[in-house]
Amino acid sequence: MLRALINWMDRDWAHRKYNPVFAFGQRLVWGVPVFLSLAVIGALEALGFSRDGPAVFGALVLGVAGTFAIMLISLYRWATGYSRSEFQERAAAEHRARSARRQASFRRLFKQNGS
Repeated sequence: MLRALINWMDRDWAHRKYNPVFAFGQRLVWGVPVFLSLAVIGALEALGFSRDGPAVFGALVLGVAGTFAIMLISLYRWATGYSRSEFQERAAAEHRARSARRQASFRRLFKQNGS
């Protein structure tokens, strides 16, 4: 599961054009374990478990631990690869090239229409 998460982060970064900080989707994923633990807590309370009981507390602790694990993996992946200046420079050059091609296609489109 950890390898799948790292692979997903790599694919996510590969699809981002130029982003020197963590992508919004990755930050959103950080909260998923906490949201899941809140759903589990709601289910436990519906089943009659005490709100202050150890099962509810354990579910919340697991959610927070999962969030911190994902954050640490993201930080590690960023520090080992994405924070390097050559990665950022290459990504910026690719982004500028795509932007230039897109702008050129818009210019050709509007010149043909006479607008």
